[in-house]
Amino acid sequence: MIERGAPRHRSCVGRIEIGTACLKRSEEKRGYFSFELDDPSFNVAPCATLLDR
Repeated sequence: MIERGAPRHRSCVGRIEIGTACLKRSEEKRGYFSFELDDPSFNVAPCATLLDR
């Protein structure tokens, strides 16, 4: 069972994880991925929302 809000996808470079994506639902009940890139060289982790149009 997958926990709500738990990462569904992980982005890796080699064996190093650099980000995660969580499946979420909008108020209109449309699914989308919320992606966060985690790199220690960034002051703040960049986030993106991936939508299907």
